[in-house]
Amino acid sequence: MARVLLVNPPFYRLLGSKYNANSLGIAYIASYLNKRDHDAWLYNADYVSDTGYIKVKKIFSNFDSYKNYFRDEDNAIWHEVKHNIVRFKPDWVGYTSYTANISAIKIISDKVKKADPTIKQVVGGVHATLDSNILKDLTSIDYSIQREGEEAFTALVENKNPKFIPGVVSRDKGGILFKTGIAPVIKNIDTLPMPERQKFWNIPEVEKKNVDVSYVNTIRGCPYKCTYCASPFHWDRKTTRLRSPQSVLEEMHLLKNNYYVPTQFDYSASANIDSKDQLKIEDNTIVYFVDDVFTVKKKRVKEILKMMIKDNLKMRWKCEARADHLDDEICELMAEAGCERVKIGFESGSNRILSEVKKLETREEMLIGANMLKKAGVPFSAYFMAGFPGETDEDLKKTIDFAKKIDADYYSLSVLAPYYGTELYEQLIKNGHELDQQPWEYFFHQSPKPMVNDKLSTKVLSEYLSLAELNSKNERKNGYV
Repeated sequence: MARVLLVNPPFYRLLGSKYNANSLGIAYIASYLNKRDHDAWLYNADYVSDTGYIKVKKIFSNFDSYKNYFRDEDNAIWHEVKHNIVRFKPDWVGYTSYTANISAIKIISDKVKKADPTIKQVVGGVHATLDSNILKDLTSIDYSIQREGEEAFTALVENKNPKFIPGVVSRDKGGILFKTGIAPVIKNIDTLPMPERQKFWNIPEVEKKNVDVSYVNTIRGCPYKCTYCASPFHWDRKTTRLRSPQSVLEEMHLLKNNYYVPTQFDYSASANIDSKDQLKIEDNTIVYFVDDVFTVKKKRVKEILKMMIKDNLKMRWKCEARADHLDDEICELMAEAGCERVKIGFESGSNRILSEVKKLETREEMLIGANMLKKAGVPFSAYFMAGFPGETDEDLKKTIDFAKKIDADYYSLSVLAPYYGTELYEQLIKNGHELDQQPWEYFFHQSPKPMVNDKLSTKVLSEYLSLAELNSKNERKNGYV
């Protein structure tokens, strides 16, 4: 039996916020290992034991202080995380990665190796999948895993030869990387055990209720090919796999019987917290379907919704959707089944930009979907981005106009970060942009300055970011993001 610690590195804490949710990627790996009689735990280094979350606008303004953490590798937070990992006395440590936390993983893994070189360290997740050479940067990490980690990580823990484990990148004696290719997808994801929701390292027993374990994944993959998104390659868009409605309902009943806290709560910042920059959010009061697109197959989603209604679950929930997947029946079923938020990536109000990024939707189609949600009384969050290559003030003004026109319940605003491995990243590198010279920690979508666009005026960009002010009135009518 191996002792394993699966780590979600600090990121939002560096921005003055936190992430108290159960990270499902490593939670699935932990449950897979535990089913095989290993002792796998989850360590969320982004956890903070309070209910205050800072607003998006504040996250943008904290970017400069965020960068300072990476300039000071002796900062107390890095020593704290290293200490908590070593104190666990693991045989194996696994880090979940995305582009913006690679620098954090580098700092932490170096300190862990120095403290105890016998610990085997592994990196997986999105960035490790996209970058088969990441071990050249992460010199203290022993292995990386490309794509799904349940089978590959378990094979490593059980001392299989890494040169014969699909999806594993290792080093030979000369330090040269040895690659076995991408891990094969798990075709029937109904066979996976439910994600780990109990074994949380470094969280006192009385605080474990603060960990939001109401995140549910029902789909692996996304059939779309938006150029700014890493999902097409990370999951392999040709093999989108869906859990059965029966499996989804089984997990919802498990949540309701063991973790879910039914409540109606006023999420208004003014009602709950002193700071105007914060919202109060209580965890495990709403189920979050974290699929790229929960509504990807209409027949299936209708079946799930009808089963939720038939079972009289009475659970509040939210999901990610595309506006063009919606119809009146889906929206009415969502309302009846307890949906309290649909999160829709509109991205832009300019049809020219939507076409260039291969969104495969038009402004007009998205407006129809938004109106159907409003008609059914289902609240929705609108996600927009600015700073696309070639985007002009005129394009961004169309986005601002469209954002106001849809009258969303909540607005989440981003400035484009072309993540490593996306089609957009590759296009920009090919066209001479020096994105590969940027520090990894700059690659996240709430960096305030456009990375690849110098055409947008400060005035129009500020007008775009000021859309966040529309959220104040909506927070008072249940502004759960």
